[in-house]
Amino acid sequence: MYLVSDLKQFRFWLHFHYEHLAYHCNGACGACWAFSTTGVLEGANFIATGKLRNLSEQQLVDCDHTCDPSEKDACDKGCSGGLMTNAYSYLMKAGGIQSEESYPYTGKSGECRFDSQKIAVKVANFTNIPADEDQMAAYLVNHGPLAVGLNSVFMQTYIGGVSCPLICSKKLVNHGVLIVGYGAKGYSILRFGNKPYWIIKNSWGKRWGEHGYYKLCRGSGMCGMNTMVSGVVTQS
Repeated sequence: MYLVSDLKQFRFWLHFHYEHLAYHCNGACGACWAFSTTGVLEGANFIATGKLRNLSEQQLVDCDHTCDPSEKDACDKGCSGGLMTNAYSYLMKAGGIQSEESYPYTGKSGECRFDSQKIAVKVANFTNIPADEDQMAAYLVNHGPLAVGLNSVFMQTYIGGVSCPLICSKKLVNHGVLIVGYGAKGYSILRFGNKPYWIIKNSWGKRWGEHGYYKLCRGSGMCGMNTMVSGVVTQS
């Protein structure tokens, strides 16, 4: 159980600090899961150390392939997709993740070039967060950003405001993103009024959405955003 408190101040400082990280577009490479993983690690590491580091998605794309192929969804597949929880497990076994500077993003799968001497952040542990959105908000306040999966169908045409689709399947979860905050009231055109919302950092570049961010209706598990939620603890 996570304690709920006032998120307003947290929302703004976290959003501000993420503005200072490099914006990437995963492009034709289906590496959203890797961007979600590095995003949650960057936030957790900042909370633990006060230092904001750009971490390497490319390491995950190139190197995170050790798994049991007989186990459903156990294998991350580079540009063909993956899961954030699989990535955490890989990083715990590998010893950590390099910086973006030492292992830059190329937008395509390549040969693993991981160098254990250049580890920037280590993963101590990770946790799956309950589907209860109040619990998600409380974790966000107390521990940092959340890696989540959702149905991205309505993100394709998003340009701003609060996205509050009338119908959005919760079963077709196909995209990994990062929840960095929430708001109490934001205007939704489809609902003709203000709605509470999540603030989500995407990986489609700064020109997409609201400067790379997405606002999604909060409170009803919209588009399955509460079905695959995780957080991490980093190790210095």
